[in-house]
Amino acid sequence: MKRALFLYWHGLGDVIILSPVLRHLYKKGYIIDLMCRDSVRTSKLLDDCSYVDKLIIVDNPWRSPKGFLPCAQHNVGMLQSLGPAYNWFGGAIHQGSFNDKIKKNFEEANLSSEDLTLEVFIPDNIEDEIDKYVQEHYPDGFIFNHTMIEFHQNHNWNSSEWIRENLPELPIVDTGYTGENYMQWEDIRYTLALLKRATHRVISSSVFVHACDAMGLEIDVVNYGTPDRKVWPYNQDLVKRIKESERWLK
Repeated sequence: MKRALFLYWHGLGDVIILSPVLRHLYKKGYIIDLMCRDSVRTSKLLDDCSYVDKLIIVDNPWRSPKGFLPCAQHNVGMLQSLGPAYNWFGGAIHQGSFNDKIKKNFEEANLSSEDLTLEVFIPDNIEDEIDKYVQEHYPDGFIFNHTMIEFHQNHNWNSSEWIRENLPELPIVDTGYTGENYMQWEDIRYTLALLKRATHRVISSSVFVHACDAMGLEIDVVNYGTPDRKVWPYNQDLVKRIKESERWLK
């Protein structure tokens, strides 16, 4: 199999958005080494993804002590240095203005594909463990709530009042930052499997919005503290309500 190198220094939600590109390259006969943030490794988000062989860790330019531009230039330099050893290399660094991250990834990588379906990769043993966990703790259903965001606090929303007024009285599994179930599992695939089994989902802009998109899950509310239409769910038919900058758009 041919080998490809792809630079992608973005967050976990964006890595789900990258899945159509990874799948496209794989179907073209490439196995991919992905240059990515360390959080992609520690979260185990791609551990069961057959498209990716190896993760090469690069600094997150937004949080680098070097500053954004020097860090970004260093990462691109690594790509250009390592790339010639591969059969194909490229990346997506999201330059300029755009309104569709899925298509932007293909555009910056100079690739074209009609299949824009998102994917998450959860192994059967985790699905089985979460089935047992839910049967034991939430046999009558639960609300998955993720509205306090650690690294993008502009999207924070105290959703407790809305949940109380609009959803059935069910246990709330709060996976938001400082929530009772935040980082209950270091392996994010457990939380994704839990998300799949929720009776209701109340979510601010985060990896879990894109995970719902990938798994075809209905969302009761998606909250955006500030406008950012390029990270709206691709299938908006699955979203009942959209809240943006304290206004209800849907």
